[in-house]
Amino acid sequence: MLHIFDSTCLLLAKAEQKHHNYSKKILIKEELNITPGQMAILYTLYNGDGITITELSKKCYLDNSTLTGVIDRLEKAGLVLRKEHPEDRRQLFIYLTDSARDKEPLINDVMNRISETMLSECTEEEILIFRKVLLNIFNKL
Repeated sequence: MLHIFDSTCLLLAKAEQKHHNYSKKILIKEELNITPGQMAILYTLYNGDGITITELSKKCYLDNSTLTGVIDRLEKAGLVLRKEHPEDRRQLFIYLTDSARDKEPLINDVMNRISETMLSECTEEEILIFRKVLLNIFNKL
């Protein structure tokens, strides 16, 4: 193992970098025309759209300002729509388009394939421990 990986922080960062690049490659290969970050937003919306940017930011753990740019690009790609609240024009709701809904099975398949590849040499017990460790890191920081 490389000396740099003696640091858990660097190992985690480099593993995420590899995961991101691999995910990007698969998304390009599948011609989905989305980024890994956009995939995470769509995944969140597949579990309930028609929510405000603030609600979406809480569900996917991104700042409103970061999320706004991602939503802009998803809207330009024809995957989401912003709709005004009928009583409060300052409130915008984010909805999936039919095009985004059509991509849901393939996006879920891509996410499953990435996960399977990433964890292919791990036992079920190791995967459970890994998820527990990641959640612990997430909650501590």
